[in-house]
Amino acid sequence: MIVVHAILRARPDRRVDTVAALIAMQHAVRTHEDGCLHYAFVADLEDDCLFTCVEEWTDLDALREHLAGPHLAALDAVLADTAEGPADIRVFEAVPTRITPT
Repeated sequence: MIVVHAILRARPDRRVDTVAALIAMQHAVRTHEDGCLHYAFVADLEDDCLFTCVEEWTDLDALREHLAGPHLAALDAVLADTAEGPADIRVFEAVPTRITPT
């Protein structure tokens, strides 16, 4: 499984526009991208302009398709005007692990 954390900051005066674009992106990915296991934007509890997208993909090919797809291109076009700089993107290869209470 591939896990992605994409951290971005909205310009305060464009937060509403950023949130609308993030909601549209989240819906499009969840609806149309088969290799996606989980995709959600999370707002920081202390900084209302800071968002983290937490993504889980079946494999690198699914992530590559997402990166080349129209949904991300549309979001990038909006974020070019509403975000404070580029997102900080972190990609991880993960193995699910069970934790049992002690």
